[in-house]
Amino acid sequence: MDIASHEVKRGGKQIPLSAKEYQLLEYLLHNKGIVLSREKIENHIWNFDYEGGTNVVDVYISYLRKKIDGKGQKKLIHTVRGAGYVLREG
Repeated sequence: MDIASHEVKRGGKQIPLSAKEYQLLEYLLHNKGIVLSREKIENHIWNFDYEGGTNVVDVYISYLRKKIDGKGQKKLIHTVRGAGYVLREG
């Protein structure tokens, strides 16, 4: 991830991301190895209090996984059941 140019690459290939996807990936990278709750992610990325009824975080995590966890590559974004999400090196 190149913060200055807002480019994301994996395996030498550039990965196009929306602004929110980029923000989410950047937040996960800054907290690599730390489990982040849906509430923390939602508050940081969308700037509103977690209401528990929305699945916006799950949807955007799914978008990111489809784009960065390509075929034959190790998963980077992991679900920690009942706790949230964590980014671990592949």
